[in-house]
Amino acid sequence: MAVNPKIPENRFDDFIKKLELQALETAEERIPLYLKIGLKDAGLILDIGCGSGMVTRDIAHLTKGKIIAIDGSEEMLKVAKKILKMYKNVELRLGEAENLPFDDNMFDIVTCNLLLMWAKNPQKVVNEMARVIKPGGTILASLEPDYGGKLHWPEHPKVDPIFAGEAIKARGGDPHIGRKLRLLFVRAGLETTIGIGNTRIWSCQEDRAYYFHARDFYVKALKEAGLSQNDIDKWEYDYLKSLDEGVQLNFFPQFYAIGKKPQD
Repeated sequence: MAVNPKIPENRFDDFIKKLELQALETAEERIPLYLKIGLKDAGLILDIGCGSGMVTRDIAHLTKGKIIAIDGSEEMLKVAKKILKMYKNVELRLGEAENLPFDDNMFDIVTCNLLLMWAKNPQKVVNEMARVIKPGGTILASLEPDYGGKLHWPEHPKVDPIFAGEAIKARGGDPHIGRKLRLLFVRAGLETTIGIGNTRIWSCQEDRAYYFHARDFYVKALKEAGLSQNDIDKWEYDYLKSLDEGVQLNFFPQFYAIGKKPQD
């Protein structure tokens, strides 16, 4: 799924649960993009930053082509091996997105999902994707958020800044990567299309279900940001009350980029 910051051992299971829910909830955004770029008819596909393999599983459902899924974490690849054990068209490899262990002009399609936000050098990653894609081939970067465009109401002065980018920065990510996708792809020499994948705003019932599934992850993030238990309890009470009243609204844009490598 993504190149992710190092996750403490005691939080790894929570992180995997969050990735599972994230893959389920974002399928409606990603799958139309996979179909748009011709994934179904591709012969050789590279999925970079496959992580737990839950997004790679969606790709495997949609194509008869061969998929090479690569990630820099041996621990995540162990999870992916279990998730993808039924798929004969998927090969897992250990490798770094900024230095792909593949020849030039090799793949028909290269995909990544929520990868560039965590990359130390996102331009180098995109340059590498452009190197290994065949002339005329297509690169898709999906689900790259921009927390600068996050909308939330009712507001909370202590919690909102944390979930609007501060927590991402603290973990080494770029909360504003979405707005940079065009620059990254154009500088890699790609014919580039940018769009926003998510246009539907969740209902309060959907927000509630997501929150309780990932509650431990969010509470720990607030503690790490320095909030007291009393602050967290008060925020949670107000947040759940606003969901019960049906007035809570959450939205932040998730961008995608499609790049085509020019023919020689």
